[in-house]
Amino acid sequence: MNRFVVLPMVVAGAVALSGCFDGDSDSSDDVVRSEVRIIHASPDAPPVNILVNGDAAVKGADYKQAAVLTPEVGSYEIAVEGIVPGGNATVIGPADFAFEENVRYNVVAVNTVANIDAVVFQDEPGFSSSDEVRVRIGHLAPNAPNVDIYVTAAGEGNDLSAIDPLLSDVAFETVAEPLEVPAGDYRIQITAAGASTAVFDSGDVALMAGADLFVGAVQNTGANFSVDGASPVSLIVVNGAEVAEIYDADQGAGVRVVHASGNAPAVDVLLDDDPTALTNITFGLAAPSAALDEYAVLAAGNYNVKVVANADNSVVAIDTDLSLTNGQGYSVLAVGLLGGDPAIEALALADSVRSIATQATLRVVHASTQAGNVNIYLLPEDQFDIDNATPALADVPYKAVTDYLAIPAGTYNLRVTDLDGNVAISADSVVVTNGGVYTVVARDGEDGNGSVLEDLGLILLDDLAVF
Repeated sequence: MNRFVVLPMVVAGAVALSGCFDGDSDSSDDVVRSEVRIIHASPDAPPVNILVNGDAAVKGADYKQAAVLTPEVGSYEIAVEGIVPGGNATVIGPADFAFEENVRYNVVAVNTVANIDAVVFQDEPGFSSSDEVRVRIGHLAPNAPNVDIYVTAAGEGNDLSAIDPLLSDVAFETVAEPLEVPAGDYRIQITAAGASTAVFDSGDVALMAGADLFVGAVQNTGANFSVDGASPVSLIVVNGAEVAEIYDADQGAGVRVVHASGNAPAVDVLLDDDPTALTNITFGLAAPSAALDEYAVLAAGNYNVKVVANADNSVVAIDTDLSLTNGQGYSVLAVGLLGGDPAIEALALADSVRSIATQATLRVVHASTQAGNVNIYLLPEDQFDIDNATPALADVPYKAVTDYLAIPAGTYNLRVTDLDGNVAISADSVVVTNGGVYTVVARDGEDGNGSVLEDLGLILLDDLAVF
């Protein structure tokens, strides 16, 4: 049973942002307040700031996050500001709003960055019930046509041609009226309008008594979204400021294995002691692919993973357990030295495959056992020396994994140095573009030889795999 309200296996995550604004910052209980909920549902937009009368009431709200604000009743100017490299840009508004008592105003940023828009609707806050749930459904996915939405009891709805949809011919940017239904276990399916083949199937989910839910179909940006037959949408389930995500029940998790241990031989991967298609992975390579969103697809769940010698599977280099979540991608790096110090081990990373139209998205992994702490420079294409340059990342230790960093599109010369400024790794004319997702792994030289800095190198993943 999938219970998205309490974050089940099908839920990718939940994030709540909150804020408060009023004319004089009076927090007295006597102040009459309204409620404003802002939801980020633009699939290729960057994180945003929510500006109220020109000031940031909420900072850094990302895709599929929500913020609830509690303004004093009155009129305000609201704007949404995209956080982009080199300076922020207003993408919605500013627009004037009058907020009244006992009304919840929902402002949803929708569509792609090129056509970003706002869907605004109202409802009543304060729903309470011991045996019912209030649900409101919206079509927020710019990549999906008009749809029919079916809601059945859990385990039912296998033949959609035999039943009527709950909502028919729902167009993009449409929000249906709220429904109050008995709490219980349900199945949500979506088809193209007039069709009876589901393009999204939630599997069984639980609607909890007393919940006041806005359920939005958004563009699927989870791992395996580009696999043939993948659902074009996922669902966000918004309860107050908490957001959970439900992927199609068959979307699966994505896993790739990266061989970054310089002295380890070619390896195979065993899953729960069974052979897999991930075999004969040699140093510096990734399997099944280094490219973005080209994972081995596995059902969500708990697994034992062994990395073993290709020549003799009884030789186990790494033995680790992984818990995989639907819609999440993972890179599992074999790092360290076989029979050496630091010892070989698994470094598991949670990946993002979402393209952001206003930035290149870069992640750096330090997997060199020999380099020590390093500085990392991104130099302009006409600059080749680090003299007077400031490192983009300073004093980075072994096994460090950066956040995904927003950088301007362009051509860069990459330098990795020790803390004394000696260059260990150079890569010139690295081109990154807006919308691209890039991962760079600093590695030892082959055979674990890292005593000479020039022996170190890079493993290029995601959209850098074609570099």
